[in-house]
Amino acid sequence: MHKSLTAVNDSTVAGLGRLARFFGFSEVMGRLYGTLLMNPEALSLDDLADTLQISKGSVSMNMRALERWGMANEVWMRGERKKYYQAESDLWQVIRNVLDSRERREVQVALQVLGESVAKLQSANDQLSAEEQELAKYYLERMDDLQAFFEFAQMALETVLGGQETLDFDSVTKIEIG
Repeated sequence: MHKSLTAVNDSTVAGLGRLARFFGFSEVMGRLYGTLLMNPEALSLDDLADTLQISKGSVSMNMRALERWGMANEVWMRGERKKYYQAESDLWQVIRNVLDSRERREVQVALQVLGESVAKLQSANDQLSAEEQELAKYYLERMDDLQAFFEFAQMALETVLGGQETLDFDSVTKIEIG
């Protein structure tokens, strides 16, 4: 393969590894996804282990995670007994899968915790001194701001997750070679 193609492939795979770490995933997951994304053919666990020079066990474990997140899919190869994988190339779908599986849950937990805290403060208000009531009022104002923020985040997530037809990555940018 031409050295320019190799350099672009290597930098993209490394970049996706760093990006995965930024979003709380392992670098290996990012590099595996990048390797699959940049390869026009499905790859086996052995292919992935050899390409990235990591253990087959690590590849297998991380591929299961990529499948759970909807970032890679197992594909059937005629006459093969090995498992082969391809990356989910619809990046908006990948983002929706991650947001749906992780961020939506975290926002819901945050709203639940805030609601419980507000209820505790309101039920304890009669037992607080005047000074403590002022502090409780301050807490309630801050929690009201936090609730508004998380409700907005929840609404934004629902808009992104619910608007599948409106998100068209291909219309955003095209890179032409030639």
